[in-house]
Order: sequence, then C-alpha cells, then structure tokens
Amino acid sequence: MRAEQIARGVILYEKDRYDLEQEAVLLLAKRQAAALSDEEAALVGALFPEWKTETAYTAGERISDAAGNLYRVVQDHTSQADWPMEDAPALYTPLGVTTEDPEAIPEWVQPAGTHDAYQTGDRVRYQGKVYESTVDNNVWEPGVTGWIEVEV
Repeated sequence: MRAEQIARGVILYEKDRYDLEQEAVLLLAKRQAAALSDEEAALVGALFPEWKTETAYTAGERISDAAGNLYRVVQDHTSQADWPMEDAPALYTPLGVTTEDPEAIPEWVQPAGTHDAYQTGDRVRYQGKVYESTVDNNVWEPGVTGWIEVEV
C-alpha cells in the first residue's frame, strides 16, 4: 500500500496491485469456504464472518469467534453482549475442530430441528462418553436411538 502525506496529520493511502490481489484471494477463499462441509469449514473458520453484537443471525448460518472457531446458528435472533457464543448453546452450536484442540469432539446439543440435526458419522460427547450418529437428521439424545457408543 502506498502512503502519501498530503497535509499535516492527513495521509492518503492508495492500494497497489499487491493489495488488490490479496483482497481478491480473500474474497475467493470466503466464497469457496461457504460450500465446504462443516468438518472442512471448521479448519478454515476464520474465513467466516466474525460474531458481533447487535447483529441479526439466521438459523443455519455459520459464524466464527475471534479465535476462528466455527459455530452454526441454531435459531434466528439478534445477538447481544450477554449471549456470547460459548455460553448460549440454544443459539450457537460449535462445529468440529477448534484452534485449541484440533481433535476436539463437540458436546452434544439438542437440535432445534432438521436444519441443525446430526448427520451419519457425526461424533459428539455426551455424559462422558463419545457417540457417533448412525442416521441422517438425527435429533435424538445419544443413547436413545440412532447413536452408537465409540472408543476414542
């Protein structure tokens, strides 16, 4: 980026070719990330919009926290400072890998419907055990139906 001082305390910034290329690459990466599965998207969570307060979110939307961890919005709402993602499981479901623990298996959260239901092969932690979904659109609690306990 080229900078030129045009007056005392006033600097004019101009983008050069490199800046334009970087913006284009980031835009392309963000568009391609939207088509990824949740597991793949969790690896590049920072490419998704970062959560912020006073923002209208739609069920099914994927957003990230400041560390790049990916979440799925469970129900339509407008975010509030006293409803942070990590403390509001009725609003946000963590997806897959986190930067702190790349092998993490998320805690089970009761799906609100088929839009956030678990799919075949999804793994969750529930009451100290790890379960894997054996069916698509699974909204049942692990241990009831549609789940098998697995060793990790």
